[in-house]
Amino acid sequence: MSNVSVLDKTPRVAEEITKYPRSDRLGSRELSYGTAGFREDAGLLMSTCHRMGMLAVLRSKNMGKIVGVMITASHNEVSDNGLKLIDPKGDMLSEKWETYAMQLANAAQDKVVEVLDSIVAAEKIDLDQTGNVFIAKDTRPSSEHLVELAREGALVIGGNVLDFGLQTTPQLHHLVRMWNYEQYNKGDWASEVGYYNMLSDAFKQLTATHDSKRLETRLPLYVDCAHGVGALQVVKLAKDLGDSLRLEIVNTPSDGELNLQCGAEHVEKSRQPPSNMSRDNDRGKRYCSMDGDGDRIVFHYFDDEGTWHLLDGNKIACLFAEFLSEKLHILDLEQEGITFGCVMTAYANGAATQYLQALGINVVQAKTGVKYCHEKASQFDMAVYFEANGHGTVVFKDALLDKLHKWENTLHDERKKLALSQLLAASQLVNQATGDAMCDLLFVEALLVQKNWSISDWDAVYNDLPSRQTKVKVADRSVIKLAEEDDTQVLAPEELRSALDSALQEYANKRGRAFVRPSGTEDVVRVYAEADTQEDADALALQFAKLVHQHCGGVDEEPASFFNDHQQPSLQFNQQQRVPPRSFEEHDQKTLLYQQQQQAYGNTPSAIPVVYVDGDGSATKNNGCNASFVAPNGETKSCSSSKGSGILKGRYSDHPNCDVCEMAFDITYRRHQW
Repeated sequence: MSNVSVLDKTPRVAEEITKYPRSDRLGSRELSYGTAGFREDAGLLMSTCHRMGMLAVLRSKNMGKIVGVMITASHNEVSDNGLKLIDPKGDMLSEKWETYAMQLANAAQDKVVEVLDSIVAAEKIDLDQTGNVFIAKDTRPSSEHLVELAREGALVIGGNVLDFGLQTTPQLHHLVRMWNYEQYNKGDWASEVGYYNMLSDAFKQLTATHDSKRLETRLPLYVDCAHGVGALQVVKLAKDLGDSLRLEIVNTPSDGELNLQCGAEHVEKSRQPPSNMSRDNDRGKRYCSMDGDGDRIVFHYFDDEGTWHLLDGNKIACLFAEFLSEKLHILDLEQEGITFGCVMTAYANGAATQYLQALGINVVQAKTGVKYCHEKASQFDMAVYFEANGHGTVVFKDALLDKLHKWENTLHDERKKLALSQLLAASQLVNQATGDAMCDLLFVEALLVQKNWSISDWDAVYNDLPSRQTKVKVADRSVIKLAEEDDTQVLAPEELRSALDSALQEYANKRGRAFVRPSGTEDVVRVYAEADTQEDADALALQFAKLVHQHCGGVDEEPASFFNDHQQPSLQFNQQQRVPPRSFEEHDQKTLLYQQQQQAYGNTPSAIPVVYVDGDGSATKNNGCNASFVAPNGETKSCSSSKGSGILKGRYSDHPNCDVCEMAFDITYRRHQW
């Protein structure tokens, strides 16, 4: 059947393709299927969504299984959108078919049929085979139209489409997996309602052996849903959980813009809480933040003293891995040859790796990107994988689960029976297809109940090495080539590789570690650095950012300090309005002659001007320092020094007796207000 053209079976394809040409705004630029599918300005994706509907049908015919199409751009701003294809087991699209996706998305209009036919021939696809596609979307205004285009593409090439409407991304992964493989669908779980039942039942099993008063007296968990689709779904989950867990939902689609100053991406990357969370109002509360499509989650809180703490994917991985390793040990599964590991990326904080290794847990590093983590984790019988951004899960091999189920009626030791039941409940609770914020939320809560831990108890298991993440805009991210198996090693450009190696040598005795990595979705290069002190981590990251800008065609001005990094906390007007760095000249009366100070003190992170504020909220350049800002612990502080230098220098300042300036050693983490 491979020599048959799609036009022989579905002649309308040729006419329908002409309705949705590639956007002129793309020019000659080619779209890339990155680690999370296609991501672009929503207006550029119409032809792509239409064509991917066709590709999903071909993939379904090829596999004889249902394939998913998810319309989302996750943590991107609301004007963007994206599309990702989900393979039959609920996992990421295979790399071979990623190539097909890019060929089809970038084909000239008169070449689309030719590309479709080449895929049919290469994969020997029987076009008479049924093709079934599940589609879902997030809450972006553009999603409905893009879903319709994908649906049209699937239908015109002879596919069947079931539209699940608004779902989180991991929910669609779950639905595809459960519908395709009956062995995973143990309790009518192949539906949205079944998804909530599956999770709530597993959560109750994991917490059933513990004093019910622990659950009754636990503080509610506040769930920041990034103004996204997760808010709609967490409401349904909370209803299914009943009194077993109290969830308070904040940042819903009706009360703010998607991902704006909230959500997992904002919290983890900027190292600050959502803009509507404050030290004064939220001290002592437990918070978690999901991202816009519900696949990532991080936890955070203000302690009793008002200091804000972040528990990222590394902390979640450590909690999960310690629990699972303990159960394996109780069941003597290592003696049975069962393998277990924890998979992390280069973004994992060094302290997390050391903590797990001290517990005897095998820690392995995967290339950055959840699909690489999943691949590496699948090499074990059971494994935890997480990225620092909060995207991760636990995977169990089918053979291991079969073994555990066979033991259910043969074990007599009560301790082993409990460990077995908890392992099986954990396998039901996690989404084994992909990272899932709702699943991970419940697993974290169940383990904290088991341990009778507060969120601060969990936080205290280790202290992160100070780190800094930033990114540099470049004209073309593809100029950087990385090693195939280690994406922290730059191969080209050679001058960049050499310069980075030299810069890193300066921090060899300070536990310095840093790397650069081109984004999978946009023309930026990401920078990560960690070291013994925040000052050293910042300085190392800045050196790497400058080198990327110099050797890789940096766009805009060369990085001068993290004060100018829009991904880090920026100036705030009235605690809400973001002030872009380039607008400082317009607000010079409020920034103490910003440019002159840069010239006087140099463009370094240790030379950052302070905003002066007087009693009525207007700026002044006299009467001493009078700097006022929200410090790293969330507390509003004012400097009373009479010296009036207005410059904070790392851990030191020109105001040695000023507690404000001393506590603001990491000035890039503060939020200015006036």
